[in-house]
Amino acid sequence: MIYGIDVSHYQGSFDMHRARAEAFEFVFAKATEGSGFVDERFADNLAAAREAGLLVAAYHYQREGVAAAAQADHIARVVPADVPVILDVERGGGGTGLTHALRGELHARGFRTPLLYLPEWYWRELGRPDLSGFPPLWKSRYPDNNGGYASEIYQRVPEHFWNDYGGNRVAVLQFTSSATVAGQRPVDANAYRGSRSQLEALLDPRGEDMREDERDALFRILEQLTGSRTPGEYPGWSSHVDRSESLTAVNFIRAIDKHVFELHKQYGRGGGMRQSADGGTRESPDRVLRSMISEAVASALGPDDPRHEEVVNAVTARLSAPVSPETSGESAN
Repeated sequence: MIYGIDVSHYQGSFDMHRARAEAFEFVFAKATEGSGFVDERFADNLAAAREAGLLVAAYHYQREGVAAAAQADHIARVVPADVPVILDVERGGGGTGLTHALRGELHARGFRTPLLYLPEWYWRELGRPDLSGFPPLWKSRYPDNNGGYASEIYQRVPEHFWNDYGGNRVAVLQFTSSATVAGQRPVDANAYRGSRSQLEALLDPRGEDMREDERDALFRILEQLTGSRTPGEYPGWSSHVDRSESLTAVNFIRAIDKHVFELHKQYGRGGGMRQSADGGTRESPDRVLRSMISEAVASALGPDDPRHEEVVNAVTARLSAPVSPETSGESAN
């Protein structure tokens, strides 16, 4: 976990060296709004933060009713091309369509947009749009408005403040606007759950040969396998059999494999009819299995699909194949 701040002209002259000495690692500095406003402290804040050894990014307040190209041109006149740009999308900023267009315009001008500030409350106002195609989120939510040092305030932050939304993951959390930093108050304080080098790679991924859409695809796969887009977390999903148990996709597959093996041990193989304990006859498990598979295939493909028998035969053969105790890791006895 590392801490950072975001600043604008509201803080006036800010002692970045003192902030760095207080163990802050990054600064997000306001640069521009729309197609005309320039934060009067941006150039000084950027220079001071870099000199103090802080990781830096600029943020731009998106304005609705202003063309994406005009806003991108304005940003390019103010922000150096090697500084990452975070789009700040709040009330008065329009919708995600404008955000998507503005990101495209910035990328065409050589800028990186590694994070998106779109608060959860505004996301709800917009009708809960899909955010999965955007970069990770810089989220804001405060436990209270009480002041103090950032590390003290963070102790009051519950875990669910980090919950994702819009199909996207939260990478940075702005958890207070009342912190005391470098002798000044109030200051916005932020947390990043990772190392400085990891945040540096997020803000400036040029050393990686992976596009943003490729990175997003990997996080989607991670979420499908583990139930979370955060590496190292494995929440899974509640089991329908036992609600107290949660399973990841891999856990589920292993559980199914174990149950199939137990069925093979219990029933063995074979077709046709079998004699029951009372002298009667009953259908063999393989025939029952084939009937169930046939119904499922008919439901999925339609009753008249010419592939029906081929699919049923293939699935039945696969599920009826003998299980080798050597490969299963369990004894058949």
